[in-house]
Amino acid sequence: MKHDNLLDDDELDLFSKLNILKKIIGLENDKPIDILNYIKRINSFPNTYIAYRIMLTIPISVSLKEFFKAKNNKKIT
Repeated sequence: MKHDNLLDDDELDLFSKLNILKKIIGLENDKPIDILNYIKRINSFPNTYIAYRIMLTIPISVSLKEFFKAKNNKKIT
């Protein structure tokens, strides 16, 4: 996509940036939250930062949906 003469990364571009980030970080930061914090600290890889934020948010959203669904289906005795 393009907005105000700025281009978003396509999937191949994002993939290559993820590989570069993987080489920079190494294996010491294996948790996604650690990687997200590292990206924020170095103030680089903005699209990767957004991708990690989305990735870390989705499971919580799904869990909450399942929690409320189970809570609403519970019979009151």
